[in-house]
Parts: sequence; structure tokens; C-alpha cells
Amino acid sequence: MKTAAVMTRDVVVVAPTVGAASASRMMDRLRVRHLPVVEARQLVGILSDRDLLRAGGTDSSLTCGEVMTAAPITCPPDASVGQLAALMVQHKIDSIPIVGSSGVLIGLCTSTDLLSLLIERAQAQVLPLPFDYRLRVAASDGDARAFAA
Repeated sequence: MKTAAVMTRDVVVVAPTVGAASASRMMDRLRVRHLPVVEARQLVGILSDRDLLRAGGTDSSLTCGEVMTAAPITCPPDASVGQLAALMVQHKIDSIPIVGSSGVLIGLCTSTDLLSLLIERAQAQVLPLPFDYRLRVAASDGDARAFAA
């Protein structure tokens, strides 16, 4: 399966000049942990909740450009989901921006997206049993009532 199939396409982004405190409030409101930082449609960094913590919270004088992780690990949309997951594990990160060949951000794939994919696949693999069975519930030692399934 390709990364394009699981990535989030509706991504909120910020400019490097946006205040880190403002971005932090936005992340809280949107309930997200990562904001790609974009300038002239080009990905220049990613701001994570970890970046904000490392910067000492939400000092109102800092900008996203000063706090972000510059030149983040990225992935093309045609990379496999396995390759994407391997990059996340190798670099100990929870999101990877998906960029086109010209460096334009086209999506974001997070660990939550990958976990959702696992849940969907597990649910799809639940198959009915290939045989009939009966359950017996005993109210006492001598009483067993059968329930057909």
C-alpha cells in the first residue's frame, strides 16, 4: 500500500513568521501534535509539541521558524507504508510530511494514521467461523442449557 492512500490531505500549516505561542494554541484547539511550516508553498520545517517543549513552552517572542525542526524527514506519496513506518521508527518521530517531486507539501502521515490503518485491517480480517458451535451455560452442576450460535 502506498503512503498516498493513508496520508492526511487536509493539513493545517503555518508560516515561519507565526508566533510559537499562537501555533501552540492552534495545535491545542485542533487537537494535533504537528504543524508543517510552509513558505511559498514549500515545506521548510515541522513544528511539533516536542519542539515547543524544548523551546521552553510558548514564549511569546519566539516564532515557528525559530522553534521548528528545519529540513524534516519527508517521504514521497508513492513510498510504501512499510517504508514510511520504518523511517518513523528509525528516526523516533511521529509524523512525516509527504511532499511531491517539487518539494510542495501534499499531505502528512502520522503514527495515528498508521495505527488507524492497522485497526481497519484487523477488523476486515474478522471472518465467520467455518463450523457451527454451541455454548453451554451451567446454572448449577446438573443443569446445562445449550444456546445455539
